[in-house]
Amino acid sequence: MAWEEWEQLKADAAARQYDGLRLDSASGAGGASDLKTDYTAKDLAAKTLREDLRPGTDKAGGFAEEPSGATAREFSAWETGSGLKDAHAEWERQVKGLQARLARDQAALEQTKREFQHTDHGVEGQMAQLAAQRDRQRER
Repeated sequence: MAWEEWEQLKADAAARQYDGLRLDSASGAGGASDLKTDYTAKDLAAKTLREDLRPGTDKAGGFAEEPSGATAREFSAWETGSGLKDAHAEWERQVKGLQARLARDQAALEQTKREFQHTDHGVEGQMAQLAAQRDRQRER
């Protein structure tokens, strides 16, 4: 690589630099907004899981409980009763699996939000330290 090409690349990189970097939950100003996550959407999704989907799944999962049990008892002497009992057991297993999945998704959304905020503030602190070091070096 020729010296002039190297100097041009450095000049291009310097022209693209900016003094600040905006992190979503950090309080610093300036910079481009290229690093972001939607905290409001994560809160809304977690709230929907907590207040609508999980309770709705519990309620919907219970609808089959009594009718299926009563029907299985009526047909207990037949193979149909055995089949209904097996189908109902599978239904219960599937509902429990869905409930567990929704609980994990809710927890993951809430944890992700906390981790992003923690990371943002940590990076903000590191950037402030680097900026202070840079400023001290410029003053010399």
